[in-house]
Amino acid sequence: MTGSIRNVMLARATTSLATGAILISAAPVMANDFALAVSPPRFELSAKPGDTVRAVAELNNRSDVATELNFATAEWELTSGGGVVLTEALKPNSCRPWVAIERRQTMLQAGAQLRYRFEVTPPPDTAPTECRFAIVISGAEERVSPSENVSFPVQGQIALIVYVAVGDVKPSLQIVNADVVNLNGVQTPVLMVENTGAAHGRLSAFLNGTDAGGTRREFAPSTLPILPGETRMITLNIDDGGDAIEAQVQPHSGDAEPDTISYPLTVKGTMNDSINSFSFEGVFEP
Repeated sequence: MTGSIRNVMLARATTSLATGAILISAAPVMANDFALAVSPPRFELSAKPGDTVRAVAELNNRSDVATELNFATAEWELTSGGGVVLTEALKPNSCRPWVAIERRQTMLQAGAQLRYRFEVTPPPDTAPTECRFAIVISGAEERVSPSENVSFPVQGQIALIVYVAVGDVKPSLQIVNADVVNLNGVQTPVLMVENTGAAHGRLSAFLNGTDAGGTRREFAPSTLPILPGETRMITLNIDDGGDAIEAQVQPHSGDAEPDTISYPLTVKGTMNDSINSFSFEGVFEP
């Protein structure tokens, strides 16, 4: 049974929180000798038509050997589970032709750091839009042989996600439904969030929940972005004090069993939709 939402858009108050973004952890990505840390994990930039905006990413080779790095731009799509699908082919109206990257290839020595530069120049006649692309950083291709007579190529890869707001573009998020779905075997409260704006956004919140058994917990929405024109399922994860992650389900540490929620669950507090804050109260019931 679908849950209900009450007083979702009450007590709106303007905030100055920046628009959120997606994916790619700053933790090392491992593939044999490919152990690269990238900071920041994403860029949220703004530019005026005809002007150039520049940015620098910090790369750190945490391997004990030199690593060949290859750089390219790519299109990306966000899957329902929060994963990213990369494609080389230009999308219609792609902004990748506006992008200039510092180099296509380099060798990064063991333990060394590299400041990698790129820039974006929207044409002078560009209408307000959000430019989205990825800078894909790949290691050299290697062959892995898990058993005799079996061999296949592998390549370590990390994608740096970039958003550029050209002109006055903003998200416009609306919570359209509250529900409970089974995710990885766990009944999980979720929100369906629609973005009718021209830029990506994400929810942040301070929420308190009380389940049917009287147990009280704090909840936090997943940090997945909601892209323009998209309606995305956003989970409400039990806030155990860990770092927020861009995933649908907060992982549990160790061998501990996930907390059991007795439904119906009532959740209330203050939501932020990247532009405004508002009071929220939702009842979640399977």
